[in-house]
This record gives sequence, C-alpha cells and structure tokens, in this order.
Amino acid sequence: MSSNSSYIVHPSIFFKRGLVYAGISDKMENINTTSTNYSRFRSHYGTSPGVCAICWNQIHNVLPTNMLYSHLLWALMFLKVYATEAVLSSKCGVDEKTYRSKVWIIVKAMESIKGCVIKLSNRMIGCNGSTCNLTVDGTDFRIREPSPFWSGWFSHKFKGPGLRYEVALNIQTGWICWVQGPFAPGPWSDIKIFRGWLKWKLSPRERVEADHGYRGDFRAVCPNQCGNLEEYRMKMNARARHETVNRRLKQFNCLKYFRHDKQLHVHCFNAIAVITQLAIANGEPLYHVQYKIVY
Repeated sequence: MSSNSSYIVHPSIFFKRGLVYAGISDKMENINTTSTNYSRFRSHYGTSPGVCAICWNQIHNVLPTNMLYSHLLWALMFLKVYATEAVLSSKCGVDEKTYRSKVWIIVKAMESIKGCVIKLSNRMIGCNGSTCNLTVDGTDFRIREPSPFWSGWFSHKFKGPGLRYEVALNIQTGWICWVQGPFAPGPWSDIKIFRGWLKWKLSPRERVEADHGYRGDFRAVCPNQCGNLEEYRMKMNARARHETVNRRLKQFNCLKYFRHDKQLHVHCFNAIAVITQLAIANGEPLYHVQYKIVY
C-alpha cells in the first residue's frame, strides 16, 4: 500500500487530464478553464475536478503504490459513461485488461471509505428538535436479467429486473447519512428493509419521514400524518428533495442499466454514493428546505 501521505493532486490537474482523456485536446497545456469545458468534464466524470481531488486525497493511502490519480478518472468515466471497455480503454490509451484492473481497484477503494463519508451520526447535524431527522426511501436500479430466471428480481417501479437500496438523508443538511443494500425488490419491500436495519439504529423517540410504502410502522411518518397545511408542505418539500439525490445517483449511466454481473453492482453503487455525498458536502449542496415538526 502507498505510504506517500503527501500525494496531493490539485483540481486543475484533474480538470486538464480529464479533458485530454475526453478527447477535447491532446495536450494539457492547451486546455482553457471555460464553462463549456467544465460541462464537458462533468459529462464524462459525473462530478467536478474539486470533488475528484477530495476523493483522491481520501483514497490514495489505501491504494497499491502503482496506482495514479489518473486511474480515478478512468473509474469515474467507467461509472458515468459506462461504454464498453474497448471504447473506454482506447480513450485512456491502454489495453482493456489494464483498464479493467485499475478501474475495479479504484471503485472498491472508493467504496472502502463509505464508512468515513456516509455516517448515520451525521443525521444530528443541524438538529432543531424535530422528531424526524431523516427522510428515507427505497430506490431501484435496472440490471441485466439474472440467470436462472427468478421473479424476485422484478421491480414494479420499471417493470423489469432490478436491485433495491435504501437511502436516508439528513432533512436539515441534505447529506446522505445511510445507504443499505442491495436487495431483490420482490421479497424486500421498503418497509421490510427499514424494519431490518435502520429502524433499530434510531434514538428511542426518533422517527423518519417516508412515503406511503412505509405505512404501518410507527417509526415511519407517512405523508398524511400532519397537523396542518404548513406541516404538510414541509413534509412534501423534504420528500421531494430526497428525489433529487436519486437523480444525482442515476446520472451515472451504470446505475441506469447495469450489464455486468449483479454481484458487482453494490461496489459501483457505494462508490457513486460516496462521490455524491462528497459533492453535497463540498460545494454542491441540495437545495435547503424549511422543516420543524414535533409529533
């Protein structure tokens, strides 16, 4: 493993190297910092150069010594663009075997810092005395039809095979504080997943804001459980913001339709959850919602 704790890479290096891989220019010194180039970078890597630098600074110490900052760009391009290995490896100027090897090392390294980046204790940041500190929802992701066929993989949300994850956000900050999965959508309803793990990690009087899929559990407050119109609007806004996180996750093409073995899906999901939370906490926050309700 690397022992070079001073291996810090500036965001501008990620920016220029990333656009070289994207084919914008064949030389880093010819790349200008423009809004168009910034958009091109995001379209290839799903995040900003600054977040790339933050992520690299957190993972490089757990990587083998032969891993470079550029390999993080390879992995992000894989997660975001999700083209074939033949296409992506040619963009990066290496053979498919080398590209595949480096990408999965980085993806699993990103996943390894999940416990440091996504922490349930962060739900207490900004706590204002409300009964609920979290919004919780299950989100499904398309996968290739597993073999042999099993109806349990079927997701009613998009009428096809998928995997389900539970995601919880701090209502006050919008930070991702909890992810759990994957689960087969058929036998694992949202409320069953909640009852299996997160419910038992809450404080004694704590509850969560959720949709009607969680009806029947006292710890989950459903949309129609409110005292007045103002509370209803606060609850609605908090749940609507939760959907923006689902959209941020699904901007990465590998989570739109996963063609690799389903056993690898969790590594990609966790890596994307990490990079999404790093972005939220470092200059790309979700919009703020007003919420203060005591049940």
